[in-house]
Amino acid sequence: MMRILFLSLCACLLAACTTGRAKYQVNVGNGNPQLPVQDVQLRLDGKVQNEFTVIAPNKIAASKSRKGDLPETLTVAWKDVEGKPYEETIRIDVTTRPDFTGMLVLNITEANKLTLTEVPSTAKDYSEMPWNMQEDWEGSVSLPGME
Repeated sequence: MMRILFLSLCACLLAACTTGRAKYQVNVGNGNPQLPVQDVQLRLDGKVQNEFTVIAPNKIAASKSRKGDLPETLTVAWKDVEGKPYEETIRIDVTTRPDFTGMLVLNITEANKLTLTEVPSTAKDYSEMPWNMQEDWEGSVSLPGME
């Protein structure tokens, strides 16, 4: 009896831990190597999810992980350095599986166009921060503040 109670308790805990995991993450990147983008707004199915004041050149602004079904549309509104507004919507492609787990990276190109890159997760948990992104000064001859 005690053994059955213990096993059922373990099963409940395991189910509770696995159902709360995040399924996907939507990040916005600036693909321009020299100029930032500003007043960036990310909308999933028309609902505002994140707002970023500035995204520096060649950087990605990370958002929190989300669970549930993938949105049908991803919309990004932004302004360039001169203040000209842009807005583009991307429909999730049929190639994106409904059971997709990983990152969806929306990249604003130099030509102010929006592209979508799917980065499937290979692990059960993935970072909300783009830790593998190299800083501008890394690999350079000098360090910041040491000029």
